[in-house]
Amino acid sequence: MTAAPEPAAVGGGAAPPVASRVWEWEGKVASAVAEATADEAWALLSDFLAFHRWHPRVAACRLASGTPRAPGCVRYCEGTTTAGSRDPADWAHETLLEHDAERRFFRYEMNDNNMGFGLFFATFRVAPGAAPGGTGCELRWEFECEPVRGTPRDALVARLQAGLDGMAARVRDHVLAARATGSDAAAPAVVAAGLEAAGELVVVKLDSSIAAV
Repeated sequence: MTAAPEPAAVGGGAAPPVASRVWEWEGKVASAVAEATADEAWALLSDFLAFHRWHPRVAACRLASGTPRAPGCVRYCEGTTTAGSRDPADWAHETLLEHDAERRFFRYEMNDNNMGFGLFFATFRVAPGAAPGGTGCELRWEFECEPVRGTPRDALVARLQAGLDGMAARVRDHVLAARATGSDAAAPAVVAAGLEAAGELVVVKLDSSIAAV
């Protein structure tokens, strides 16, 4: 793998998969957040360019081209690295295909990357009532893709699950901290005002490469 160049504007990539296509790999991971409503969680996670604020092993996420939250928007994501490691950080350009605030989901495609991915489509959604009694919410990450070079399917699923669990922990802690201080737990402005410096956030340390097993 080689380090990513400075992100440039990237085209929309391949067309979305047709419904009749049978993918070699497809699946879903989920993580419950009993302390947050679906609306609270979605308000925090709906920003396609805020992935680094919630995923514990994404160090950077920024606009490469297009209009934020609009189909065709392209983001550049770069992973964290392990201290002392000589391996380059994971990186990828990803194109937003659909963003539905009413149904609380967005769908995207991974384009060029250094992690061995070919065709890869994913949907991130927030569903209500995951906790016992119908309270709370559930974060869901669905994928459809070709086999990833050098990575068993189970390793990909485990990696997505660990990342989603880390995101759920950050959402939970942010919402609880906001309620304790009397602020609006779901306000995007609260996130933008300094989430990166919030010491109460739980950091889940994962391996820096998707191909590691």
